[in-house]
Amino acid sequence: MPLLRNGNLHVNDVWRQLGDDDEIPRQSASAEGHPPVAVSLSRYLTLASTSAGPYGIGGVRLEPTDDVSELTPFIDRLQLIIIDFPAYTDGRGYSQARTLRSRLGFAGELRAVGDVRADQLHFMMRAGIDTFDLADAIDESVLQGLVRRYQTSYQPSYSLAIAG
Repeated sequence: MPLLRNGNLHVNDVWRQLGDDDEIPRQSASAEGHPPVAVSLSRYLTLASTSAGPYGIGGVRLEPTDDVSELTPFIDRLQLIIIDFPAYTDGRGYSQARTLRSRLGFAGELRAVGDVRADQLHFMMRAGIDTFDLADAIDESVLQGLVRRYQTSYQPSYSLAIAG
């Protein structure tokens, strides 16, 4: 699946998403040769409650039912938050994104995954999402038109600059 970051398509994703049963690498996320890792919110919180803490984990994956406010004490430690959109009709991720950006002040990468479609990009960007794992391949010229189609909005939103 293509990864759209700041208006540009990327082939390689440096992040490794771990399942709840996957072993966490002992090296830190910044160690050479070891990709940064992301885990589920429940696993992150479990690790945070131990004496070892969630060190070396720079990303969290949110499911639609997860309460983003649980990340409040850790928000400055995170570099990536992944929001799952299991179906294009499920709008809970928009609320999660808006809360993370506006209320919790998350400044890192906010990524939409799952059933992410090109016609949703504008609305997701307005909610504060800046990276998209698209469900289907898309022509780059069509993508650029979609990303830059609307320059003015009548409702308030999260301000996100897209590279031009």
